[in-house]
Amino acid sequence: MRTADLRHDTLQALRRTRQIREFTGEPVDDRVIDTILDEARWSGSAMNRQAWTFVVVRDRETLQRLGSIASQVKGVPSSAVTIAIGMDPGLNPEWDPFDEGRASERMLVTATALGLGASVGWVDPPDRRRVAELLGLPEPLYVRTLVSIGHPSSSALRPKSLPGQARKPMDEVVREARPH
Repeated sequence: MRTADLRHDTLQALRRTRQIREFTGEPVDDRVIDTILDEARWSGSAMNRQAWTFVVVRDRETLQRLGSIASQVKGVPSSAVTIAIGMDPGLNPEWDPFDEGRASERMLVTATALGLGASVGWVDPPDRRRVAELLGLPEPLYVRTLVSIGHPSSSALRPKSLPGQARKPMDEVVREARPH
């Protein structure tokens, strides 16, 4: 692979993607949110089931209420937009969380590629139905994942680790399978 190939915009967006949990109050253009949703919609899913329902939350009061219900969603209250991923618990409990993760990661990468920040938040099991009700999702749909999106605050953009030290070295995380 040529060195130039490693600098491709897609690879740069993947490398730069990280959790941003503090946002400015600046709104995000609807067309940008539509682009993020369209990319998430194109995420792969088991047997192409596309078992998700994306709920866009822009209302400040609703964002605050989401933040007060779910404890693992630090970025929601200050986000410009949060996308809740509604899922049906009766479909496939093994495949669906994987597919949901694929869609949420794609939202993070797309937001980063478009110059925004994003974070994935987790709704604890006892709170999932309550969040779904707040967002108007019918039973049996529930919300496990919230993706917060917005313009990163200056403090959120500060590096959390020294350059080159944010990840374990390759030799610690990669192994080659050897025939026996």
